[in-house]
Amino acid sequence: MSSNFLRVPALFLLCSLCACQSLRHPQAAPQPTESGTPEKSAADLQTRDNALALLDDLLNDEKNVSKVLIIKSNSDELGRLIKNISKTAGNSAVMLESLAKSEPGLDLKKLDLPPGEATARKAISKEKEHVLLHSKDAEFEFQLLLTQVEALNYGANLALVAAENEPRASNTRELLALSAQLRDLHEQVLAMLRVKR
Repeated sequence: MSSNFLRVPALFLLCSLCACQSLRHPQAAPQPTESGTPEKSAADLQTRDNALALLDDLLNDEKNVSKVLIIKSNSDELGRLIKNISKTAGNSAVMLESLAKSEPGLDLKKLDLPPGEATARKAISKEKEHVLLHSKDAEFEFQLLLTQVEALNYGANLALVAAENEPRASNTRELLALSAQLRDLHEQVLAMLRVKR
């Protein structure tokens, strides 16, 4: 089996306010063994570890997204949604830290990004930050919602990839639940974007 590590999305944004995603097609789940637990290869665990590190990085950015509302005016509806995103991200980041403590070899700070991708992320991050800080009113809300569409879709897919490559059933359930939560928030953001068009 070729390393799924190389299939992690190539371009995406992570900054203190936003992130973007690259689409990834979910793969079929591994077949369970006679004990009912799917066997995982070293490549599966490497993919899981990388997905969890990227997800942790994203969640730790997203938990702070509501801070932008302190300096920008916004609708009550947008404020509630962004605060819900921040709260979900914060709670999920705590869950990942707990999971990492039970896995001695799992380092959530090891992103394994190629230098070109790391540099491109920084450039995209600065560009998005500039757009958010210099826009206002309806344009600010639109731009903020766009960043959340990207971040939440990316996060939902990272959680799914981690779940597909997770050997422990209890962790798999938690990661699938997180993926569903992020997907639900993604749909809420899309619905708000459609109304604001």
